[in-house]
Amino acid sequence: MKLILIRHGETDFNRDGRIQGQGAQPLNATGLAQAAAAARAMLPEMPFSLYCSPITRALQTAQAISDTAHVKATPLQGVEELDPGEFEGLTGPQMRERFPEIMASWDRDPGPTSMPGGESLLQVQARAWKAVTWVRRAAQANPDQNVVIVTHNFPIQTIVCQALGMPLNNYRRLSVGLGSITRMELSDSTAKLVSMNESWHLDEDR
Repeated sequence: MKLILIRHGETDFNRDGRIQGQGAQPLNATGLAQAAAAARAMLPEMPFSLYCSPITRALQTAQAISDTAHVKATPLQGVEELDPGEFEGLTGPQMRERFPEIMASWDRDPGPTSMPGGESLLQVQARAWKAVTWVRRAAQANPDQNVVIVTHNFPIQTIVCQALGMPLNNYRRLSVGLGSITRMELSDSTAKLVSMNESWHLDEDR
């Protein structure tokens, strides 16, 4: 299966450096332009099935692809962003000031570290990989179709780590820009990372 992972476009929280988990922040003007650019970039990938996180910013990005490619966008449980709990809306310095022990644990071993009132990366990886596995099974009925999933930073990073057998703590080595495209090839026995963090389509509008 050819799997294409797209990160949603920018919101004001992204722009302002605030933690953004599962809240309903919409795309801003830059994010809408990034979504439109990602939609145009997907046209050569047709035919494809289109799935998305049910969080607003991902839904909006997927809708741009749906409108451009005339493909139905199906919400997919499991690929939502990490639930940061009490971190939602905070900046990096605010997190470190208010929750120093949790941030020290995150720095040492982020995988099992749970956010206050939220999730851990390990939990995100488990549910995101379960969603990818379900999509792979569904795609067997249409083996000639690519699969596009519009999702978020941590799900993409954890999916790549899982597929390649990388320790989850290596997530920091994987850059996933807003509106970017990551491509993989998955089979029952192998996983190949074809590209990571493509941004060429975003540069065309600059």
